[in-house]
Amino acid sequence: MVARLGSFVTGCGLRSRFCYLAPVVMAARPPQHAEAGVGAEFERQIGTMALSQLEGTGALALMRAVAWHNSLVRLGMAVPLVVVHDLGCLIAGLGRPAAQLRGLGDPEISDAWRRLLVELGESELARTQAGWKHRDPMIGVVLARVLSSLIPQLPDDVRVLRPVALPNDVVHYTRVEPNTAFTRYDQSVATAWLATLGVHRLLPLLEIEQIDLDALRLLGLFRGGDALPGVDLADLYNVVMSPSLADVIDFSMELLPSILEVRRDAGQQSFSIDGYASIERRGNLDDLILTQLAYDNDIFEQKLVDSELFFFTHEKQMENERRVHQVLVDGSASMRGVREVFARGLALALCKRLALLGEEVTLRFFDSRLYEGVRVQATGSAEVPYALQFRAERGRNYARVVRQLNAELSAPRRNAAHTLVYVLTHGECQLPVDEVALLSARAPIYGVFILPSGPLELPYLDHLHRVHVIDADAISHGRRAHRARQIIDDVQSDLDARRGAKAGGAKRAPSRPTRPVERRRRP
Repeated sequence: MVARLGSFVTGCGLRSRFCYLAPVVMAARPPQHAEAGVGAEFERQIGTMALSQLEGTGALALMRAVAWHNSLVRLGMAVPLVVVHDLGCLIAGLGRPAAQLRGLGDPEISDAWRRLLVELGESELARTQAGWKHRDPMIGVVLARVLSSLIPQLPDDVRVLRPVALPNDVVHYTRVEPNTAFTRYDQSVATAWLATLGVHRLLPLLEIEQIDLDALRLLGLFRGGDALPGVDLADLYNVVMSPSLADVIDFSMELLPSILEVRRDAGQQSFSIDGYASIERRGNLDDLILTQLAYDNDIFEQKLVDSELFFFTHEKQMENERRVHQVLVDGSASMRGVREVFARGLALALCKRLALLGEEVTLRFFDSRLYEGVRVQATGSAEVPYALQFRAERGRNYARVVRQLNAELSAPRRNAAHTLVYVLTHGECQLPVDEVALLSARAPIYGVFILPSGPLELPYLDHLHRVHVIDADAISHGRRAHRARQIIDDVQSDLDARRGAKAGGAKRAPSRPTRPVERRRRP
C-alpha cells in the first residue's frame, strides 16, 4: 500500500501539474487572429505611439493600453493605439499631458490633441481615479463610452475599418521602435482620428462628464482579482451607457456601509492534545486513513477530487448547515419607478450581505415565469449588471411562478440544502394559497411588499415567515436606506438564531423537550 501511495503521489502530481499548467500556457499564447497582427499592421500600431502627448508613462502603461485596445476590439471598435494609450492612461492616472509639444506628426494636429488631453484631465473622472477600481475591463468600457459619439464623425474609409487585436506577449513590443515604425508605415488612420478629436473636442468632453462615477464605484466594490468574474464586456458597457440606472445605483451606494461591515467567525478549532483529534474529509496525504487505499485507481482519484476521502486530523472542522438563499425580485411592469429602485437596490444589498456571511445566494427575477438568475459570490460582481438592467415583458402569472418554484424544490437533489426564499414585490401580488402553503412547508418565505395601494390584505400572509410592508413614508429618500438596513438586519438575526439553535441542539441529547418529573418523598 505504501508503494502504491508513493506511485500515486508521483504520477498524480506530475499529471495534475501538467493539466493545470497546460491551460495557462494555452491562455498565454495569443489567439490566431492576434498572431496574424504581428507584422505590418502590428508595427503600424506601434508607430502611432510616436504621436503620444503624455509623459510619465512606461512599458507597463503600454501593455495595459494593449489590453484596453483588445477590449475595444471585442466591442467592435477599431481605435489607434495612441488614442487608447493616451486616453486610458489619463483616466487611470498612469500619465499626465506633456507641458509642451512632443513626438512626431503634424504640429497643429498634435497640439490640438495635447490641449484636449489637458481638458480631459480636469474632468471629475480623471481627478477622482483613485476612488474606483480602474481595472482593464472597466477602462475599456469607459473608453468605448467616451469614443462612441466620435465614430460617426470619422471619414468613411476610417470608420469602416475592421478591428484587429494586438498580441499580449511583451517580447513583440521590445523589437519595434515607435519612431522608426512611424516613418516606415502610413499613419493616415491615426492622423484622421487625432484630427477628428481636435475638431469635435466637445464630444469626448461631454461623454466623459456624463459617466456615472457611482456605477464605476459600485462595480469596483463588488469584485475580486484583476478581472470581473462572471461579467461580460457588453454588460459593463450597457451599465456605463445607460442613464436610467442612476436611481438604483444611488440607492445601492447608500446601503454599501451596512453591506461591507461583516465579520465571519472562524470555522475551525485546534486541539492541543497528543495524537489525532478527529476524522475529517480534508487533510494531508500523510494523514490519509490507510483503508482508503483499497479503492481502485479511478475511484480513488475521483474521491480525492470530490473531497470524499477520510483523513486523521489534529483539527475539528465546524461545518455549518448548508443553506441556499433565493432572492426573487418582481420584474413585471407593476414594479416600474420607485418600487423598482427600492426592490433592486435592496436585492443587491441583501445578496451581497448574505454572500459575505458565507451563504449560497441566487438572485432571480420573475414575471409570468421564474428566470434562472445568477449566483452571487462574495468577491464577484456578476449580479450588479444583472440586477440593474434586467427587463421582462412577459406580463404577469404569479401562480405559474410559485408552482415552478415548488417543482424545483421538490425535485430530488444530491447534497440537498436548506432553502430560504425572499420575495420582493408589490401589494397586489396574488398567489395561490395552497401553493404558498406548500412552499412554506419546504422553505421559510420572507415577503417584502413595496408601496401597496391600500391595506395589505392578501390571503396567504399567514404562511410567510416574515412580512415587511414598505409604505410611502418608509420609501422616502431620507428613510429608505434605514428601512432596507432593518430588513437586512432581521434576516441576519434569523440566521444567527438558526446557528445558535443548531449549536445548542448538538449539545442536548433529547431531540424534543421533556416535562420535568416531580418526585415525592415517602413518609
